[in-house]
Amino acid sequence: MKKITTPIVAIVLLAVFSLPASAMQPKQMKQILNMTQNNWVSFRDFNGKQWIYFTHLESFSCGIKEVRYSISSDDLDKVWELQPCDSKNPMAVTKDIIYLTMPLGTAKSIAVQVTFTDGTVSEIVRKSP
Repeated sequence: MKKITTPIVAIVLLAVFSLPASAMQPKQMKQILNMTQNNWVSFRDFNGKQWIYFTHLESFSCGIKEVRYSISSDDLDKVWELQPCDSKNPMAVTKDIIYLTMPLGTAKSIAVQVTFTDGTVSEIVRKSP
């Protein structure tokens, strides 16, 4: 699988960084997000806390209508408030807090589902620390 994934990621990155950021449309962002689901959120244990970062989703906020998530369940009972889309610099992450923090070991997993700007909904993406 790595032999296929690596070239795909390379092509996506080339496409992303070859275009001016303002040229990327929500449809392209949706395609990239679908290919990079494993990066939607990330875990980190730091300074005595468990951190869950939403950085990747924040950088694609112009292609996302809503992000629902849940900790250690598939309830999707919480909404992650994304930064507003900046059409002049759509990939910039300007939000101050792009993470959750909780006591170490609290989150056994996170389930995330994205509603794209075209109204379609992703599958539920599950990730563990």
